[in-house]
Amino acid sequence: MRRIKKQVRGNANLAAAQANNGIPATHDAARRAWKNFRDNRNTLFHQLLVEQFGLCCYTELNLADIQNTHGIGSHFEHEQPKSLFPARTFDELNLLRSALSDQDLKTYTGSARFAGHHKGSLYNPNLFISPQSANCRDYFVYLPLDGSIQPKSGLSAADAAKADYTITLLNLNAPFLIAERRRWLKEIEDEITRLINDNAVEAVRHLAECELTLTPRKHPQLIQPAFAQLRAFHSATRALFGSLGEQVIQQHCAHID
Repeated sequence: MRRIKKQVRGNANLAAAQANNGIPATHDAARRAWKNFRDNRNTLFHQLLVEQFGLCCYTELNLADIQNTHGIGSHFEHEQPKSLFPARTFDELNLLRSALSDQDLKTYTGSARFAGHHKGSLYNPNLFISPQSANCRDYFVYLPLDGSIQPKSGLSAADAAKADYTITLLNLNAPFLIAERRRWLKEIEDEITRLINDNAVEAVRHLAECELTLTPRKHPQLIQPAFAQLRAFHSATRALFGSLGEQVIQQHCAHID
């Protein structure tokens, strides 16, 4: 999980929706108000993707890539569920973009479901690790061999419990995510090993720059111009490159931290 730095842009469409509906006070009111918010959703979609550098807020799937390769969409995610926090229905700071569209839920059911749609309303703010937290990356470790995400060793019992809770709530070890992470990380790890064996030190740096820095791209569902995106599983890839990865990020895109 990587940190998302939210920016309050004063989204006019959200402001208008709240003005028209008022601040919802109940689950039903929030559900109705959000359902009525239909105009210019693409503007908000684009805004969130720019903030998230094209990645799912929880899984770090690149949402353009996953749309193109697997036909998987995404949805507007209320980090604090509107069923529990109806007053935050139109709060820009509570809105993210998460993998899996409503249509995808027909395919990804039960233990196959992940991210915001798996979280639903089962949310404990005292245990959930927010992707907006400055240190959210410090709670997790990615295991390239099996593609899983686990609590980082050395955490306090309380922090390990938060990491476990968040992984389970979002089902970050869903079969699809494990398979994609394992495939992605193996390809990169194999290439790093090959380059090191060939003593191609500079080539390893170039690979790190390719995998960890920003590239302008469009999203297939949006008419807006290309914007800076990261490649999938950025945090896991970053860990593979170790100190070199940190150097590359600080040199080329320090603002993403």
